[in-house]
Amino acid sequence: MDEEERQELLEAVQKFCLMDDTFFNCFMADNIEGMTYVLNVIMKRNDLVINRIETQHTIPNLYARGVRFDVFATDSKGREYDFEIQNANDGSVPRRARYNSGMMDYRCLSKGADWSDLPETYVIFITSKDVLKYKKPLYHINRTIEETDTKFDDGAHIIYVNGEYDDINSELGKMLSDFKCRKASEMKSSILASRMRFLKETNEGVTEVCEIMEEYGAKREARGEARGEEKGKLKSVVSLLKKGIITEKEAADEIGMTVDDFKKAMGAVS
Repeated sequence: MDEEERQELLEAVQKFCLMDDTFFNCFMADNIEGMTYVLNVIMKRNDLVINRIETQHTIPNLYARGVRFDVFATDSKGREYDFEIQNANDGSVPRRARYNSGMMDYRCLSKGADWSDLPETYVIFITSKDVLKYKKPLYHINRTIEETDTKFDDGAHIIYVNGEYDDINSELGKMLSDFKCRKASEMKSSILASRMRFLKETNEGVTEVCEIMEEYGAKREARGEARGEEKGKLKSVVSLLKKGIITEKEAADEIGMTVDDFKKAMGAVS
């Protein structure tokens, strides 16, 4: 990054708020206290403790579309959370929430593991608009048994947080107001304000934001190149198979897959 680009980034940093997903990632990187605060407000509790955070957590999927979580976190009881900031309605459609939920299970259950080892999971969309349009501050989505109208307790939960909710007399309303602030002095939460002040008002903090954003940009480029290379290799092997030059077993070995997995992958590029 040259000096002119860096100066543009420095100016951009001052315009960011927590409803900008890239800045949200920077803000929550290793920020146990901040993420714990946000989680407890959303869950209407005060006893939840985040003990691990990973931003821009990526789960690749050779057979289909991979997923990148804005902020992936685990609490002290082993529950897992995917926090997503969404400003576009099409990014927070129900089927994306379903897909993210499924990918959380995909990442954690190794072959041969028991289903009971699956942790309780939460996909949490914090949206700038009331995308579900029922004028509620929070939407909790859980599977139910229709015939008995009882909960189907599979441990998977989806929560939508309505960013348009503006009752500042409530803890959620105060937090959402802070998410739209660009200055620490405007924030009501001392926890969020402290981190905002560091990132925007100190040389060390601004440098940290710039470095993280540069790193994210480089990772996005690398992921794109890697996906292209993997797909290109798969297409080449499939082409050789169709021409009868190699067998299905040889093709699978070349890609480093089992024959069954290769057949699934082949369907995605055929």
